[in-house]
Amino acid sequence: MKARPRVWLPLAGSLIFAMSAAPAPQDPSAAQALRPDTSAPPPELRAEASADVPAAFDPLPRRAIAVEPISDDALDRLVAILDGLLARHDEPARREFDVDYYYRDFVERLQTGQLSAAQEARVLERFDLWAETYPADAAAIRRERRTLTALSVGKVAPDIAGPDLDGVEFRLSDYRGKVVVIAFSGAWCAACRVEYPYLRLLQELYQGRPFALVGVSSDKDVGSAKQSKADQRLSYRSWFDGRKDGSIAAAWGVAAWPTTYVLDRDGVVRFVNLRQEDLLKGVRQLMDR
Repeated sequence: MKARPRVWLPLAGSLIFAMSAAPAPQDPSAAQALRPDTSAPPPELRAEASADVPAAFDPLPRRAIAVEPISDDALDRLVAILDGLLARHDEPARREFDVDYYYRDFVERLQTGQLSAAQEARVLERFDLWAETYPADAAAIRRERRTLTALSVGKVAPDIAGPDLDGVEFRLSDYRGKVVVIAFSGAWCAACRVEYPYLRLLQELYQGRPFALVGVSSDKDVGSAKQSKADQRLSYRSWFDGRKDGSIAAAWGVAAWPTTYVLDRDGVVRFVNLRQEDLLKGVRQLMDR
């Protein structure tokens, strides 16, 4: 019996050892007969045409940033946590510093959802009780009460007015009718600098569209603020507010940097403190409405 020749076939960077079959037919019609018919799917994969079957796949769903109503149970838990933190604090020398963060963190978590009018009234009553129990905390309580009542999701944001870094007056209300991102930041703040590429991308993506990015600078002086923005290729307008203790930051209850608000076209707060990719998603959601 005559041995069949061995053939090496390259496939995906490897070699497959195969035994050759009978010599290929020389008749073209015979070669055609050996080829599989790829002009139509096999019978088992064919489906009857139907009006109920879409002609193509739907677009992939976009993953939304949701701002859900805060449940009463979740609110009770947040209040209980703050009650415990305030009651257990036993270092008088650090109290002013620490409780400032306690109250801020409490309200910041409330800003991630939506409070009903009744829930907001309950929180304000609790603030009154805390002010009575801890009179040394009065300044922090006033600040967070103002933030809760004026800058929670669903509230119309207060106006901002003042000169930009070139001394030209402008107002937040000038941008009514546009989706607006307000970025409180400063070059001194490392966490703020992490956000710069995303802010730069926003100004590039929505150039010429009904969108505005505005900043509130907490740098030490106007020159430093202008140089920082030039270095980072950030062209949006900014108010100069002075390092950390400016009037705009105080009016908006800003005690940590960066702080970011996203407003809809009616000037209503829709998102608070979105970061990086979440900020891009939140803006896109409002732009698509």
